[in-house]
Amino acid sequence: MHANSGRDSNGCQFFITCAKCDFLDGKHVVFGRVIDGLLVMRKIENVPTGPNNKPKIPVVVSQCGQM
Repeated sequence: MHANSGRDSNGCQFFITCAKCDFLDGKHVVFGRVIDGLLVMRKIENVPTGPNNKPKIPVVVSQCGQM
């Protein structure tokens, strides 16, 4: 899922969901699938989170090619 910071902003964020999220139905556009790198997905899934499900350690997507 992708959310931006508003008009004329360059900031954005996306969410990786690893389970069914019915609460998002009718609220956000959800797209994508894992084609390669499921082990990496599982590692990201297991990162401890704090308030508002924010990761307690940085999770960085890099050298991913075009997004």
